[in-house]
Amino acid sequence: MIIKSKSIKSKQNLSNVLRYILVGHDLTDSGFVMSRAIRRDRTYNKELVQAKGDTTLETAILEARIRNMMFQFESNNEKRLVPHKNANRAYHEIISFHADDSKKLSKQAMLDVARTYAKERSPNSLVVASMHKNKEHLHIHVIISAVELGGKVKRLSRADFRELKQKMERYQERHLQLQHSKVNHSKKKDQSLIKDVEYQLKLRTGKLSEKQQLQIDLAEIHDKATSSQNFIDLLKSKGHRLYKRGNQIGIQASRKYRLKTLGYSQEKLQLLDANIERNKRLSQVKRLRNNRSKDRGRDIER
Repeated sequence: MIIKSKSIKSKQNLSNVLRYILVGHDLTDSGFVMSRAIRRDRTYNKELVQAKGDTTLETAILEARIRNMMFQFESNNEKRLVPHKNANRAYHEIISFHADDSKKLSKQAMLDVARTYAKERSPNSLVVASMHKNKEHLHIHVIISAVELGGKVKRLSRADFRELKQKMERYQERHLQLQHSKVNHSKKKDQSLIKDVEYQLKLRTGKLSEKQQLQIDLAEIHDKATSSQNFIDLLKSKGHRLYKRGNQIGIQASRKYRLKTLGYSQEKLQLLDANIERNKRLSQVKRLRNNRSKDRGRDIER
């Protein structure tokens, strides 16, 4: 197996990587998402499986899951015992297998690899891992917090990282018995496989498909919107070109995407207006309660 690592320094970069490894991911069939020390993540995972097929609900749950992960990573980063201006927030690492071996690897085998790697790499750090398939290469994306749960910085020297690779190579030989993914980490490696891994690492900057990027934009706008009309206005202010067909509204990009297809049906947008009415009623009730309290106070004074 080939293992590569790159550091993550900015909050935006961390958010991009999390989105890249999670957006558009099929949890029920050919892949998995594994996390460690991320509170409530199992609940989000269960909700995503149950919501499969409901694009609107899936998008909402996924965005909530990513926000929760970001909060956990950022909160943990603040525990850093020795502050550093240009410190690493996390590490993005990829474990990749040769195409000729990928078809022999089951979902469970890949999950076991992810768990073993996380344990050997940094047993006290936050971890999020996901299995992907690019071309014919199966690979695992792993995000590991640079700060352990107790606040200590976890950094591997080149010698430590080489030793980790050798441990994983022995694990592969003992448990997976693969023929084409064997690597002598002290010698020249399979360049085609290395290029594939390096390509995946470049995607950490958030190079998503057009549809995925639109879904992310819409989720951010929906969080800020105060009404269905405000949602549309915010879309326009961000430079999105809108079109209308019948009673359906969509976005004109390289091709046309209906808002419903992107997870924002009319029913979901109407909930924004319903929330406004609900908040108005709550405000009215609050004012009535305050007025009653004032009247009682006056009666007591009299």
